[in-house]
Amino acid sequence: MKEDLISFKQKYKENPAWHWLQATVFLFPILPEYVSPFILFISFIIFKRQWTKEGRKAKVGTIGKLMMVFLTLAVVSTLWSSTKFSTFATAMLWWGMLLVEIMIYNLARSREKIDRLLAAMVYSGGLNAIVGTVQICTYTLYRFGYISQSAVLVTPFYRQLDKAVYSALPFDIVTSMWSTRASGFFSNPNLLATYMVIVYPISIYLYLNASTKNKKITFFIFNVLISAGMSSTMTRAGCFIAIAGWVFMFVILAKRHWKEMIQIFIPTVCIIIPSILTRYGLIFKTVGVVSGGGSGGAEAKKSSLAHFQIWDSLVDFLITNPKEFLFGTGFGVEETGLILLNNYGLDKPHAHNFLLETWVELGVFGMLLFMCVFVLAFGKLLEINANNGKKFTLVFCVFTSILLYLLFGLTDYIFNSPKQIIILFILLGLTQAISFCYEKTVINSPETLKLATIKEIDNAIHKA
Repeated sequence: MKEDLISFKQKYKENPAWHWLQATVFLFPILPEYVSPFILFISFIIFKRQWTKEGRKAKVGTIGKLMMVFLTLAVVSTLWSSTKFSTFATAMLWWGMLLVEIMIYNLARSREKIDRLLAAMVYSGGLNAIVGTVQICTYTLYRFGYISQSAVLVTPFYRQLDKAVYSALPFDIVTSMWSTRASGFFSNPNLLATYMVIVYPISIYLYLNASTKNKKITFFIFNVLISAGMSSTMTRAGCFIAIAGWVFMFVILAKRHWKEMIQIFIPTVCIIIPSILTRYGLIFKTVGVVSGGGSGGAEAKKSSLAHFQIWDSLVDFLITNPKEFLFGTGFGVEETGLILLNNYGLDKPHAHNFLLETWVELGVFGMLLFMCVFVLAFGKLLEINANNGKKFTLVFCVFTSILLYLLFGLTDYIFNSPKQIIILFILLGLTQAISFCYEKTVINSPETLKLATIKEIDNAIHKA
């Protein structure tokens, strides 16, 4: 034990920024929303001091530069925003979260380090899943009368601390304190579902490429836990997208990994399907009871109808307001909530769709610029010559994580808190780091895009 501690101290002295980066990736999804950002800021200060001491300059990367253009527009939108404090504060929060992308791109410059960061994400996802599972199981036992309410693990985990902190702030922060759906260490079930969607494909990559039997068992267990965590949120879109993600990955990886993928599928389906049935009130109807009466099925249908009303209302707003159509109302969701409430009588905080929300906030130009960030990220992954099994599964699983993240964002707003926002920058940082570490066919014309696509299709057929 003493020797291990001495060894860790020596490794830490050699590269403190790297250890702080790992801690940030692991701890950010676990700590409260108002604590996690400070861990990142401390980590970046240590990184910057180390880089300055070593005479090195931090690189941002192509994706990072494009994101900085987008975030500059977000800050500038303060000029025409009617909710200036919210717009400026939200833009600054995004700028803060960008720091993790810069750190990953500069520090994770080996395949081993990329795997370490992916494992940190899965470990924190597994801990969130354990808490979420205990939350929903204890609540179910309480609803059926097997345990007292005092024995239920509170949802969200930091409920009492959240109330104390938010009530002490000079401005209002409204959060929905769910009881019937789990949220792990997050403040909302949909936030936990967002993280589960992200780490689900990554846990599969680590499981498929585990170097030892013990590691394989470990990552299989974490994949099962993540499925349970997703199930505990009873988020319909998240559950469906997780299953769709498995189907997508199975189709591509079946030639080489069909047995392992089937092993993953059995617990995934057995754990997630009951959650979907519960949400629609088909089983465990007592758990699905919502405030004000009604079954879980009625609540789910009401939620779906509300989404369509939100989307229809905001599309109508954009069509009938040319200035907002082009330039938006200002970054941050506060103005969107006011538009829905004052213009359409809908008491909803955001658009429940990240594309539509970005369009309302920054106009069609801002929305297209934001989409260019993702197109560039997918292009960076497509450039990589994934000519062996491990390399292919790495690229494909990170690609799938980003894809599932965006798909989930079509039914819910996926940038609603620091914990959700940093996920985006972690994925973009990993994409740039992977692109740096592996041989690639640079895409700079339609012809090179065609060649890279053909090469990846060939890799999928022969290497996956």
